[in-house]
Amino acid sequence: MKALKSYDIKFSGLKNGKHQYRFHIDQDFFKLFDNDEFDQCDIDIVVDFNKNDQLLEFSIHNKGSVKVPCDISGEEYNQAIKGKLDFIVKFGDAYNDDRDDLIIIPYNAHLFNIAQQIYESVILSLPNKRIHPDIASGKKIADNAKYIVNYGDESETLSKIETKEENQTIDPRWAALKKILTDKK
Repeated sequence: MKALKSYDIKFSGLKNGKHQYRFHIDQDFFKLFDNDEFDQCDIDIVVDFNKNDQLLEFSIHNKGSVKVPCDISGEEYNQAIKGKLDFIVKFGDAYNDDRDDLIIIPYNAHLFNIAQQIYESVILSLPNKRIHPDIASGKKIADNAKYIVNYGDESETLSKIETKEENQTIDPRWAALKKILTDKK
């Protein structure tokens, strides 16, 4: 793709030693990878690159924020991210990227496109469980928190939910059904 060409690192004319590249990515970058999960993002990328005759060493650093949905409430919030991805590029007979930390490119290659590795470094920087900061701090309780298992301190969360439920009027028919369930225990 033409848009990904801006992430080409041409190493054939570079002297051996350390080099640095800077990129700024937004949601348009992720659309190139058919990822529509991020509505907004603002990420700075720094690529430290060390070239020598036998291999190329890369270290990708990312820092910024990505707007993602909360796993508990579904409400979107800005998630701060910071991460690092290190890998080595060696020369061989054919392209091979079976390993995460080692990529083999043909001997006659004169550039390496780093877009895929930038994408992976950002995705790997996101937390596995995305929780809105207000929910994590207790300032806000998600409407669906009572349905989620292992959410925070259960006793504290359940007491807040029960208090919220007590304040609501309950249909007497549902109260009778609820009594039948509690009487069985």
